[in-house]
Amino acid sequence: MHRVARFACVLGCAFGLCSSVAPGRAHADEKGKGLYADDKKATTGDLDDQDYWWAKWDAKNLEDAIKSRQPEGPISINVAVGLRRLNDLAKKYPDHDEVKKMQARFQQIQDKLDPNANRGDSWKPGFPWDMSNYAQAWVNWHWGKMAYDANDADRAFGLYSNVVQNFRLITEHADTFKDMPAECHKFIEENKPQAEKIYKELKEKTHH
Repeated sequence: MHRVARFACVLGCAFGLCSSVAPGRAHADEKGKGLYADDKKATTGDLDDQDYWWAKWDAKNLEDAIKSRQPEGPISINVAVGLRRLNDLAKKYPDHDEVKKMQARFQQIQDKLDPNANRGDSWKPGFPWDMSNYAQAWVNWHWGKMAYDANDADRAFGLYSNVVQNFRLITEHADTFKDMPAECHKFIEENKPQAEKIYKELKEKTHH
């Protein structure tokens, strides 16, 4: 992800957490063949696709950024990145209603943004869009849940491992993340114990 560097990202990279691609995930090829080829026909519902969950993260934060009147410069950077991702998703899942709605919304906002907005501006304190550790935890928690529910133990283990480590980093560096919205702290408090439980279960199951 082409994001502005943040201390949180340094923490994640230092622990080898910047890569959010889980091992063992097969994908349909360009010709529509393969184990997951039917995914491309989906019209509704969550998609078992990393880019889909990153798009959901971006879409959530876009609305939160507008609501909290964040500066246009960093919004414009992340909207451009998010729109490229959504354009690719729309090619993979051309009939998916939510993907099309997110794509249209990002295009609408991009058309409204001031092209002269200062991209060097910073988010208001605590705004989490570029907080790498929290972003990875959020994405991989949701994507990992899909793998877990599908009994894809090896892939789920890799994702929950990332979630547990990022939750731990956040709680161990409370001063860095103290200004995050209450919603973010609530997400961690509610899901950290469950993530640790699932991680332990999968570790035993996969003999890691």
